[in-house]
Amino acid sequence: MKVLLRRIESPNAPVTEQVLDVTTLRIGRGSDQDVVLGDLRLAMAHAEIALHKGLMGLAPHLQARSRLGVKVNGTPQQSDTLKAGDVIDLGRYTLTVGKASAGHDLVLTLQESQPAHEARNERKAAFKTTLADTGWSRRRLSWLLFAVVIAVALAWPLLRYFGQVAAPEVAERSTVPERALKADILWNSGPLSNAHQMLSADCGLCHQQPFLRVQDASCKGCHAGLGDHALTPAVASQHPFSEQRCTDCHREHNGPHGLIPTANAACTVCHADPAALPGKPGLPTADFSSAHPEFLLKLTRKTPAGAKQPFLWIDARQGTPEARREDTGLKFPHDLHLLKKGIDAPEGKRVLECASCHTPTADRASFLPVTMESHCADCHRLDFDPQYPDRLLPHGEPAAVVQSVRDHFARLALAGGVMTTGAPTEVGERRRPGETLSPARAKAALAWADAEAQKTLTDVFEKRSCFLCHAVTTIAGEPSRWQITPVAPTTQPAFRTLVFPHGAHQTESCTSCHASTDSKHSEDVLLPGIGQCRDCHGDTGVMTETASPCQSCHVYHLEASANLTVPRPAAQDVP
Repeated sequence: MKVLLRRIESPNAPVTEQVLDVTTLRIGRGSDQDVVLGDLRLAMAHAEIALHKGLMGLAPHLQARSRLGVKVNGTPQQSDTLKAGDVIDLGRYTLTVGKASAGHDLVLTLQESQPAHEARNERKAAFKTTLADTGWSRRRLSWLLFAVVIAVALAWPLLRYFGQVAAPEVAERSTVPERALKADILWNSGPLSNAHQMLSADCGLCHQQPFLRVQDASCKGCHAGLGDHALTPAVASQHPFSEQRCTDCHREHNGPHGLIPTANAACTVCHADPAALPGKPGLPTADFSSAHPEFLLKLTRKTPAGAKQPFLWIDARQGTPEARREDTGLKFPHDLHLLKKGIDAPEGKRVLECASCHTPTADRASFLPVTMESHCADCHRLDFDPQYPDRLLPHGEPAAVVQSVRDHFARLALAGGVMTTGAPTEVGERRRPGETLSPARAKAALAWADAEAQKTLTDVFEKRSCFLCHAVTTIAGEPSRWQITPVAPTTQPAFRTLVFPHGAHQTESCTSCHASTDSKHSEDVLLPGIGQCRDCHGDTGVMTETASPCQSCHVYHLEASANLTVPRPAAQDVP
């Protein structure tokens, strides 16, 4: 049986058609049905339609497979022969039988007669019970509860307080004997947070005046070092910062972890419309899942020749051309170092991973700087004379490298006994201890040393060692004619206004966020955009996402974490 099924998702939606070639058309809520309908009022297998032979030939016949039955033209039926124009009610869906067309034994039109949310609201309304249904009115219940509160929370505690306790006692639940219910316990609004448990023995430290809310001065008595959210006094004196109080965000007596707000509304109440805020608050941010701007990066750029510093910092928004590269002063192709087959090392093939160079800090919030001595020297050795493989070049200023090589060959030339092809007699002959060369012979030996040093330095700077990782330039006529392009510092975090805890993401591979295996240039910015974060994180409340409120990445008291979150000028010299 060939069935043409026309679907109309909504009144204004286009009609979609589907041809089903089945013996029996199965209809129900189960995923194995030919027509799956998402209505809880339907059975998993609710009904079937098949061609039956009758007096007029083959005709579609409906058979209910559920005790709930099926309504055909408004009449409940267990089975019925269908004809053109019949309407089958299936929960919030209607199935209309059309005239058979050429090539189709049955034509059906499926339409949602009632949206899912309306059907859900109707079911809720049908089972709703009001106070009037129980014989109580709001006024009567309110007076009863008022009387209970007065008796239990005021009269009874006062009687016990004045009748049995000589002095006010501490509101600490764990120290109250089971035989006595002290007054302070009933008046306590809830347990303190873990951070303030040491204050539970003296309520007056925070509540300095009766019947007055806690003042900011009480908080700053201990938290004097916390900075404000506004970066300058001029901004702090303006609305809304001038009216803010500590307790607007930090509400105590809400349990062990209730002191720090986790709802986005604490931030978005201002940042959803930052145009009304003083200073430079950034772009509008209403939530993370759909209304959060791309991340702001802190990147380095080379300064023009003659500038005081070789690099400056710029702010670049992810997704813009400025955020695709940064000047590092290095040649480092990540893809070559992360080849699966490994790289050539002095001891043979060596397979590198991200962790081979990037070592996390103790708190796993960031990474230690990559250094030549700790991470590169095993493969990129700084030896320069095959006869003395343990003699290594200093990794630093070119002048120090030049001086080290010249000193090495000068020492060999004056000591003698150098077994090198082409070495002059003054250099190759062995000398007795204490024997020195004449000025003429010493000059000839040092001339050889200078020539060997120059040849070695050219090889080191321009062919194998420095040239591999650094941009090397030469200045004719200079004794130390080689210059190395400075390497950009890493003193500032890449993300300008957020904290990224790498330790919390250690179950993820590095390449799931950083496309290092495809990076051919050290200028590539390998930081993920917000879209990659949204693959796992969100703030919509859906069970399949990791809950990520604003406080997951941002801090409020900026000066307390100035190295992480304090905005800086768009361009600033790098020290």
